[in-house]
Amino acid sequence: MFIDQNKLPQFDIDLSQLNNACEIKGIMKKLGVINYVYAFVYKGSVMKYGQSSYTTTYRTDPHGERIYRQARYIPGWQDLPTTSNSSGGDFIPVIDKFHDIHKNDVSIHVWDMTNHSFSAEDFPKHDLTIVENQLIEAHKESIGYIPVGNINDESHIKNKSIVTDTVFNNLFETA
Repeated sequence: MFIDQNKLPQFDIDLSQLNNACEIKGIMKKLGVINYVYAFVYKGSVMKYGQSSYTTTYRTDPHGERIYRQARYIPGWQDLPTTSNSSGGDFIPVIDKFHDIHKNDVSIHVWDMTNHSFSAEDFPKHDLTIVENQLIEAHKESIGYIPVGNINDESHIKNKSIVTDTVFNNLFETA
């Protein structure tokens, strides 16, 4: 399956314009974005592609949660975390690969999939993964390698099938 990410609404968040990382969540909430694929971009180069964590019960405020949790570790914020053991800390090794990185040199490109017609109504993560993997593959074809922040090449996922809750419930009785 192919999803044309160029037809998805897109926007950039310029971190140099923000004082506090939590402002990312406010921007995403104001725009009503819940389901999305994103790229961290440092001085014009993609650091990593990622996707929102989709679930209707994920958090009370899911807007931009994944981006915020990772972006808050980039040096330059007034509220830089003092420990790396909270969620998003897995982004620290990616940040460490960019010497002298500062949040003012980073932007986040977002592909908004909130109103996308998902191929499986109860499994939108599948479509989010498709777009993320298409972006990673296009990067690899263009540059010759995947972004340093996408540590694992998960291009094999494009061939992975899914069984949605709807199909499962139609096939099996649930107690």
